[in-house]
Amino acid sequence: MGPVGCAFLLSVLLGEPPLCGQPAYSGRISGGQDAAQGRWPWQVSLHFGLNRVCGGCLISDRWILTVAHCIQSTWIPWLYTVSMGSVTVDYPNGATNHHVSEIIFHPQTQDTEADIVLLKLVTTVTFTSSILPICLPNSTKQLNIPGSCWVTGWGKVSENEGIDYTSTLQEAEVPIIDSQTCESMYNPVSPLLPNFKPMIKKDMICAGDTSKGKDACKGDSGGPLSCNIDGVWTVIGLVSWGYRCGNTLPAVYTNVTYYQTWIEAIISRADVQANNLDLSDFLFPILLFSLALLGPSWALGLASYQETRQAAEDISQVQSSGGNAWGTNLRARELTGKSLETLGNVIKTIRNDSGFLIL
Repeated sequence: MGPVGCAFLLSVLLGEPPLCGQPAYSGRISGGQDAAQGRWPWQVSLHFGLNRVCGGCLISDRWILTVAHCIQSTWIPWLYTVSMGSVTVDYPNGATNHHVSEIIFHPQTQDTEADIVLLKLVTTVTFTSSILPICLPNSTKQLNIPGSCWVTGWGKVSENEGIDYTSTLQEAEVPIIDSQTCESMYNPVSPLLPNFKPMIKKDMICAGDTSKGKDACKGDSGGPLSCNIDGVWTVIGLVSWGYRCGNTLPAVYTNVTYYQTWIEAIISRADVQANNLDLSDFLFPILLFSLALLGPSWALGLASYQETRQAAEDISQVQSSGGNAWGTNLRARELTGKSLETLGNVIKTIRNDSGFLIL
């Protein structure tokens, strides 16, 4: 155990909350392989009912950060659960599960824009050596992003349709690609189309090593892009979308730094409200108790539940015969009779024709 691990144990003994971004495990890691237990203690698995739909990261004892396209519905947030503390999802060892009490989308969330969402948990998380938060970027300090960072998730290790999703958390070191270079990769004719909006917007980050096949893939959506900055792990991106996996184009991540002010505002407002009565904390056990009393009679709303559950299953299954792209937003608008006035609309049409996939 390294100095960081000793510091964690000391903080537990002293009753002090552990610092973010400092895992107790500090062993060597290798890209594209199974992750060691405790190496990424902020990594979480988001579930809808019994179905795993996305990844995410723990940023405090009550909040999860993930991408908006992972969330199909907000009318019953308690149907979503977050599992943490284990590197395996099929037979999790030592994992804890927390229900979601509140889902907060960014007000500008639409299609692939503002692909970010905050999930508030019903109960607070107990930190352990396998469950710790990752740091958010410092909004008042210039962020020096290293040349490469790490992506983690339980997604596919290959884009081949016959490859199943992995049950053990995977990790890979991926180089950061500047926005201008990434834009030219996704849209090589952009200099000839000055009136088209760029594909890679200010709220996006690109990362991936196409030469070595190190990249995010289907099923990794919402997972963190973790960077070791001055000895502290910081989340700078969330897996959002891409084309193929580690082949020709890098993955595109939601830029967490871009939304840092919004994240801080939401959490700060929630902290103020916590001093008052938080009905969500009481409604959840009341709901469970009511369902237990109703038993089979609650099937009155079963049809709606099954429809929503089917939507969750759609998230985790391949939805296209093309099988090349992933990360399409579930809440995207269809192009019905609209002109293709932006490159984004052109790309949407291509996605519909060539099989961009929902994770």
